[in-house]
Amino acid sequence: MLRALIAFCSGVAATFAFAPYGQWWLTPVTLAMLFWLWLNATPKQAFLRGWAFAAGLFGFGAIWIHHSMSVFGGMALPLALFLAILLASLMALYYGLAGYIAVRLSTQASLQAKLIASALAFVAMEWLRSWFLSGFSWLTIGFSQIDSPLSGFAPIGGVLLVSLLSALTAALLLLIIKGERRQKITAAIVMASIWATGGLLGGKEWTQASAPPLKVTLLQANIPQDQKWLQEMLEPTLQYYTSETMKHLDSDLILWPESAITALKQQVDEALLKPLSRKLAENNTMLITGILTNPQGEIYYNNLLSLDGNEALYDKRHLVPFGEYFPLGYLWKESFKGLATIGDDFTAGNAAKPLLQVGGYQAGASICYEIIFGEEIREALPEAHFLVNMSNDAWFGKTVGPLQHFEMARMRALENGRYLLRATNTGVTAIIDPHGKVQAQLPQFQRAELSGAFTPYQGSTPYSKHGHLVLWIIWGVLLAWILVSGRKRNQS
Repeated sequence: MLRALIAFCSGVAATFAFAPYGQWWLTPVTLAMLFWLWLNATPKQAFLRGWAFAAGLFGFGAIWIHHSMSVFGGMALPLALFLAILLASLMALYYGLAGYIAVRLSTQASLQAKLIASALAFVAMEWLRSWFLSGFSWLTIGFSQIDSPLSGFAPIGGVLLVSLLSALTAALLLLIIKGERRQKITAAIVMASIWATGGLLGGKEWTQASAPPLKVTLLQANIPQDQKWLQEMLEPTLQYYTSETMKHLDSDLILWPESAITALKQQVDEALLKPLSRKLAENNTMLITGILTNPQGEIYYNNLLSLDGNEALYDKRHLVPFGEYFPLGYLWKESFKGLATIGDDFTAGNAAKPLLQVGGYQAGASICYEIIFGEEIREALPEAHFLVNMSNDAWFGKTVGPLQHFEMARMRALENGRYLLRATNTGVTAIIDPHGKVQAQLPQFQRAELSGAFTPYQGSTPYSKHGHLVLWIIWGVLLAWILVSGRKRNQS
């Protein structure tokens, strides 16, 4: 049990590698501790220690989830905390399974093979949880490296390739500590080569500008979540957005956040949208806003709407369980109803690509939660000239949740070599360049406007074009080496 406790504490320490703390060096250090705990463990012991590590990681790194349920969902705080801890416990099962597989795979293997097996199993579980049962990519370890040299690999194989190289760094660190002299030297050379290569790749231009820079203005209304959907707030909310838009008609593009218009499109079409669209067209200005639509019956969409004299819609494709739809809702919908924007479930959009026509440009569109799914964001390439992410992180209050969310958005810009424009209700509102660097940013929890420039881009990164291909080639080669070396070891 002592080693399980050490694993749990290592997982807690790993949360400080992510935003807002940014201590990225803790990722390989804490993973090295986990892999050490897996050495010479039985499969059952490795499962428990892997589970304990991830329970610490998710239990502390994602505890902010309770805020939405208790503050805005009307749920009793003890129950909300219990459910947040339950989610952490369930997510931790992936990493318990990683430990079990790593030990089973390398029981008779050499030290280096055991350590590499640990890295491979860990990342395989990160991949699995990114899509299984709708997926939950939060706290994928590669995100913690957005400001480290390893981020240079993101345009090649995405955040999971960065995760793999982080895990391999942990394995190499442990080999330097525990290996024989020759193993120590080899491990040090390989690790230095990985990090040096990442640093060199960080300066590479994978994509190219396709048009001159454009001026953009992003609006952050900072409306508290418990007031946002009140009927009496609709008019002052729209007054803020429209008046600020009129002040910034010299911009080429203006962005309002997710569900900035807290009404159905048909309810504001004649009085707001059509006159606004005409005014925008007269000034050659484009606008993107969040809105809801109800095209028929009980079908509701969470949308992005672009206006420039014409209009186009993007329907959110990846919905938030228990917030935008309720799996087996008859069991628990009443308990979670405070989390829902509307009384009915939303419907997921079914567009083949997450694209929104904005004037003469195509924007890679995502709403809030969708930005955490890299494989879905890259589907917008190569057509997308830039990426937009509209969000309302007021749900999470003054917790670390919005800052972790922003960290993931930065990774998406880097993976795809595109500017990412992020408009949010309470923050983080920012302009992110194609290298994942923050070009301009508003402070959280302030009503403010952010004006800056961005450039439409063209071309594709290797990740945009091929997805996880490079990741799986490296993963497969290392797995084959483990299996072959194990067979040779048994024969000798």
